[in-house]
Amino acid sequence: MVEMSPLARIFLVILHRGSWASAVLLALFAGILLWQRWGDEGLALQRGDTGFLVILGLLFLLAVYLVRAIRRELAGGG
Repeated sequence: MVEMSPLARIFLVILHRGSWASAVLLALFAGILLWQRWGDEGLALQRGDTGFLVILGLLFLLAVYLVRAIRRELAGGG
């Protein structure tokens, strides 16, 4: 197996941290939306909120998958 260059390793570490940050921000955005929609009667979602939450969930899952793949690449498992 070919060894990774130091510059490539630095770029992957930056990408790994950025992917984690985006996953955290996506979860934070979903939490803020749910908090805003919570009222006395419970959760009152408007028309587009469900679709927006589904898209945020898919983006969150893709970000976590990217983090997992980058971690495996950095560990040398390719």
